[in-house]
Amino acid sequence: MKNWPAWIPVPSAWMSAVLLVLLTGSLAFAVKLIWQMGYFMARFLPPVAISFGVLALLSPIVIIAIFHHLLHLFLDRFFPETRSPEMEPNLGFFPSLMSWWEGVMGWSAILLATLATVGIVGPFLPTWRSLYPLYSMFLAWDKTHYLFTIPTVVWVIAAAYIYHFEHVVRHHLIAVGAENRANRR
Repeated sequence: MKNWPAWIPVPSAWMSAVLLVLLTGSLAFAVKLIWQMGYFMARFLPPVAISFGVLALLSPIVIIAIFHHLLHLFLDRFFPETRSPEMEPNLGFFPSLMSWWEGVMGWSAILLATLATVGIVGPFLPTWRSLYPLYSMFLAWDKTHYLFTIPTVVWVIAAAYIYHFEHVVRHHLIAVGAENRANRR
């Protein structure tokens, strides 16, 4: 990875973007379910609707953090050599700090990649209905033909660059921290 060009996303960024696009259907289903429960409860207790709305907006962070934690439990069990040195081993049921960070990062990547895709693809489409495959990506997690459309490919590329930016910043902070530690000695 030392010779990897800085302007091309690293393989882990591509993997995160592809996993995220596959996970978005489940996230959309969970958000829709929470939203519907909140809508139902709002008829009886209107102030509760705000709580369910906030819960629906924040639920992808929790779902991505749990998915990340379970994925690393699986990887630690069957592929221990894949662990990066800066991550502590996953012990227990509760997601670690890095899993929560990945939850926040995943939700940010979903929002930013969606905005970037609409901004990039939108002007070239004859109508806004042409963005339906991107919308469908969030609704139909079991229909894979929506994954192979131009808006979805642009979305994955945008998400990969967002994850690459996070990778570059993280490694810069690790290098600065290591340099500061070496200077103190």
